[in-house]
Amino acid sequence: MYKLFSADGIRGRVDSGILSSESLERLGLALAIWWRETTPHPEILIGRDTRESGERIKQRLVMGLTRGGVRGVDAGIITTPAISFLIIHTGVFCGGISISGSHLPVIENGIKIFNEFGMKVDDKTEDSLAELFTETFPSRFRNLPSPIIKSERLADVYVDELIAEYPAFRFSQKIAVDYANGAASMVGGRTLSKLRIKPLSVNISPNGTNINLHSGSEYARHSPKEFAREFQRYGCDIGVALDGDGDRVVFIDKSGRFFDGDMILAALALDLKQSGRLRNNRVVVTQMSNSGLMDHLKKQEIETSVVKNGDKHITDALLKDDLILGGEQIGHIIIRTSNKRVTGDGLRTMLWVLNELVDQPGREIEDLIGGLRKWPQVNAAVYLRERTSVAASQIPGLESLLDSIRQTAPDLSRLECRPASTESSYRIMLEATGTPIHILAELTRQTALHIQKELDSLGQPIEILDCVGGGHIHLAG
Repeated sequence: MYKLFSADGIRGRVDSGILSSESLERLGLALAIWWRETTPHPEILIGRDTRESGERIKQRLVMGLTRGGVRGVDAGIITTPAISFLIIHTGVFCGGISISGSHLPVIENGIKIFNEFGMKVDDKTEDSLAELFTETFPSRFRNLPSPIIKSERLADVYVDELIAEYPAFRFSQKIAVDYANGAASMVGGRTLSKLRIKPLSVNISPNGTNINLHSGSEYARHSPKEFAREFQRYGCDIGVALDGDGDRVVFIDKSGRFFDGDMILAALALDLKQSGRLRNNRVVVTQMSNSGLMDHLKKQEIETSVVKNGDKHITDALLKDDLILGGEQIGHIIIRTSNKRVTGDGLRTMLWVLNELVDQPGREIEDLIGGLRKWPQVNAAVYLRERTSVAASQIPGLESLLDSIRQTAPDLSRLECRPASTESSYRIMLEATGTPIHILAELTRQTALHIQKELDSLGQPIEILDCVGGGHIHLAG
């Protein structure tokens, strides 16, 4: 079957492949067919982040959608979680589309599809859409062009509902918020202003090409020291970094300690448990979550469910088991206090954490996580000359090398080695109970070089991320 979706929607390079004009119109038609199968007169909500390519992607999608008989309401530049929330809150849309490349650089973009419940479409629907995308359309759609309606006021509805959760919010610490020059630049400032929070706002001037450029949550994850220096210059107590479409968030405190999604999930789990709101005493995590988090929660008598990577799988588990909290290491946190909140929302997570600090004066983020200590873990992106689907077992000598790694670090809790699903790279993850980070990094580098040699890609970049303290690990040789 044609591979249309990645782990988080449709991704691609701007103006090529799936994001070419012809493919986008075809995708719009496929979506129209799908929506018309369940809704007589479908109307969808559509929004985008600040990438310069977003407007033309939207126009080509809308051409296909409207030719297929689907009406659209354009919310303008708005965060992905706002799209999800507004679909449910308004009750008038049969689904929605967020045009965003999330944390990716501006040369890439993406499309996230939501159903009538504000949830990202499931794997079965993705397969159906991929099949429709490859079909011949003439007999399957009607030529019913309809102009898209603009309604940017919907962003204010989202903001008002967000601040309604904190009617007595009084935050006095000095904070810096990095908006990644993305979609949250538009709604984040309004939200904090209405809550009478006056942060140092950085990267809040999008120009169409600077989204995520040396900014945002991924920049903070990969360069935490540089991010810390930026806001410490202004004497801030807390640094917050969102991503391009506002569904991820990470933190840094005044001492420069980095807090990723695992750590924030620990803080929220403990808060919800202590207040008696942690439904069924269980938290949803993913395959990439640090085992130290699960061990920590177990000691706090909190159970965990492990699902595939991708926040849609977290949402599915939350709904299936009637749970309230789940998240990913990268900063997607879903706090499902109602069925209107079913996707990761960086702004809402930020406010929740800040509110915890307000409720407990004198405490810092470090105090909220309850003594969590993550296990040594590294994650590598091994770039190749071209995309591959070759499994680790098919690469000559790799299985033998991995066996020797297990002997070198017998306390390995996890070892993953697989081709990336959406880009020309291989993914490696090593985690251990005690083997130091630098040793795991060197073992990862050896594995990466072996993969590049066998796949004729020596000389391509190898990025090894410290999943505990954040930041790239640079090794000699």
